[in-house]
Amino acid sequence: MDQYKNFVDLHHQDTPLIIANVWNVKSAQLMQTNGYNAIATSSGAIAHSLGYEDGEKIPFSQLLYIIQRIKSCTTIPLSVDLETGYSNDLPQLNDNIQKLIDIGVVGINIEDSQGEEIYLKKLNSIKTHLTKTNQQLFINARTDGFLQKLDSPLETTLKRATLYKDAGADGLFVTAVQDPAVIKTITSAVALPINVVGVPKLASIRTLAECGVKRISMAVFLFRAAYNHLDAVARAVQSEQSFSPLY
Repeated sequence: MDQYKNFVDLHHQDTPLIIANVWNVKSAQLMQTNGYNAIATSSGAIAHSLGYEDGEKIPFSQLLYIIQRIKSCTTIPLSVDLETGYSNDLPQLNDNIQKLIDIGVVGINIEDSQGEEIYLKKLNSIKTHLTKTNQQLFINARTDGFLQKLDSPLETTLKRATLYKDAGADGLFVTAVQDPAVIKTITSAVALPINVVGVPKLASIRTLAECGVKRISMAVFLFRAAYNHLDAVARAVQSEQSFSPLY
């Protein structure tokens, strides 16, 4: 089975796809070794690891290099957090997409934080490019109505879900939603596999599965956990005047 087909199938199984968000080769390899079926990048984690702020502050060329290294050193499906696409120029956006496909990426997240109008233009452009070139890519449409605290975020999310599905999205990623009842409403109303982040207030995989979620992301939390541990070890060496915390 090719990796794209495998990745699609992981969104339609009985249990949710637990996807680990990685930022370099070592983090990706650890997730593969520990039995994760797929990995995705975290834009924030990659940016911060290289000294940039999140929000497309990192040059696309540097992001692409990290993605290429991750893909060349792992064998499980890889999806990329592409934020808003790293360009508002549609030919350039398509070029960015093609570079990811050439590396072997099987999916992307692309977010609608710029609004529906420009988002639909980007989504249509990507789908047209894929159709013309006979290529496949899982498009996880990220919608930020809750994150941006828009008026009537649930209604906005449901409306956008229909628009994005009709435009060819393969999944819907709803950010900043933490109420199980709201999540159930979304999963019941939307004909796409729903992706949410496992957040502190809603960390149970079982609960999210019962809500009908099909994909659960770690976002930047895995990166933070790793570096919080590193920080604790560094402080312990100083305070204990011993290297024993390293062992």
